[in-house]
Amino acid sequence: MLSMATISEGDGPSLMRAFAAISSFALFLYVVYGAIWRLYFSPIAKFPGPRFATLTFLNQLYYDIILGGKYTRKILDYHAAYGPIVRINPYELHINDPFFHEKLYVRSSKGKTDKWGWSMGALAALGSSLFTTLPHDLHRMRRAAWAPYFSKQSIRRIQPTLIQSCVDQTCQRLSEYQGRGKPVVMIYAWSALIADIISEYSFPHGYRLLDKAEFDEEHFGIWTALTRTLHPLRHFPWLFGIMDAMPLWLTKIVAPPFYLILGERDRLEIEAKAMITQRGSALEKDIRSRPSLLQALADTDLLPEREKTPARITSEAQTAMVAGTLTATRCLTVATYHILANKDILEKLMSELEDGIPGPQISASLDQLEKMPYLVAIMYESLRLFYGLSHRLARIFPDRPMYYKDWVIPAGVPVSMSIPHIHDNEDIFPEAYLFRPERWLPLETEGQRLLRFMVAFGSGSRQCIGMELAKAEILTALACVFRRFGHKMKLLDTVRERDVDPVDDYFDPQPSRQSNGVVVVIERDDELKA
Repeated sequence: MLSMATISEGDGPSLMRAFAAISSFALFLYVVYGAIWRLYFSPIAKFPGPRFATLTFLNQLYYDIILGGKYTRKILDYHAAYGPIVRINPYELHINDPFFHEKLYVRSSKGKTDKWGWSMGALAALGSSLFTTLPHDLHRMRRAAWAPYFSKQSIRRIQPTLIQSCVDQTCQRLSEYQGRGKPVVMIYAWSALIADIISEYSFPHGYRLLDKAEFDEEHFGIWTALTRTLHPLRHFPWLFGIMDAMPLWLTKIVAPPFYLILGERDRLEIEAKAMITQRGSALEKDIRSRPSLLQALADTDLLPEREKTPARITSEAQTAMVAGTLTATRCLTVATYHILANKDILEKLMSELEDGIPGPQISASLDQLEKMPYLVAIMYESLRLFYGLSHRLARIFPDRPMYYKDWVIPAGVPVSMSIPHIHDNEDIFPEAYLFRPERWLPLETEGQRLLRFMVAFGSGSRQCIGMELAKAEILTALACVFRRFGHKMKLLDTVRERDVDPVDDYFDPQPSRQSNGVVVVIERDDELKA
């Protein structure tokens, strides 16, 4: 019998080499087996697509991380080569057909749809929120707690007070720049406005960014920093755990974007813990008179107690701030540029606003604004051109197959579509690159036809729950700011291709990194006459 004593000291390296060789061979077999399975035995092996993309996620990693948010554009090349349905990674199919969108993103009455864990992995690393919820039934339960606060009726109730007061404050701040030749970077002005609205509506204590001496850049930087971490986190989800385990001072040095995100998360968690601690106390606010997302989640009977932990509420709060602020902010920024860059559009808008709103200091109700067709058309066209969300969102039919033309997609397979591919489709929106609000008019006929393909807020059972709030913010802000300053605002060193058009997909569609933003100066009345 061989004993340990018979193994000489010189045999150690030999055993290590043997172990390394066996391990390498096993790894080689595993890789070969995985490649063969993905190419020939996967449930989606029969679907067309580039070989390298079907074998590995490295293809997507290259375009999304190395090149920086470019895979959404690359997928269009695959469709040109392989047709309307393409396998874009080892597990996911992508469809480019505007008419199929409503069949993929269906309402609950049509059946269950789950989200794909790998696709949501980046955001899920930041916490379990409504947006990152994978199973259909859990999402439906969580959404029910939000729904009363974001219904059309609730938004109409807060538009004359909360939304209008924040917009009025924005106008007051802009008037401080008037006639001084001092440029305004509009994305910071708009983001301060939207962040104040959402935070005042969602938290016991709002951000009050409009109270600052200058339009706040820091918070907008936090939210864009978060979106830029999503591609790395999706491919390497363990990165977040490492950064979270570090002291904040070290994270600030080695990974500034994570430092901003973690710092904001910690601040929101303090709010959440305070809200839970005060439940049932005299300090707790009446949610009927002072709506608060944190209060809704902490107090609702629609959620079990396990759904009301500080971590869960913090995750919801962070998602609400990021998604809510970025969408409306970018839409308003795109609208500002195109209105000011096109004299005819500015004149038509000003004529409608001056006819509908008697004076520059007078507010209009949401009902009045929704009856201004050109203003509404500008909102729709701005949402179309900036997309709302640039990244594809995969859906899984967990209990039934999906059908696309002659293809049968097995249950459990992630299938996605991309909003930019729909909004830029020349068959649906001729001369799609042009900013043409007129394409939506009349709203009752042509507008209704095109709305089927305007999917900036998504559709189906997981449509953006904040859609009505965002639309009210956009209409109120555009109407008030342009009614007061429209003829006085002038673009300064702003180039569409560099500063406005979305070119990078970080979930949030972002312009070139060389962008200076949409910059304006506001002239005095006597300067206009001169």
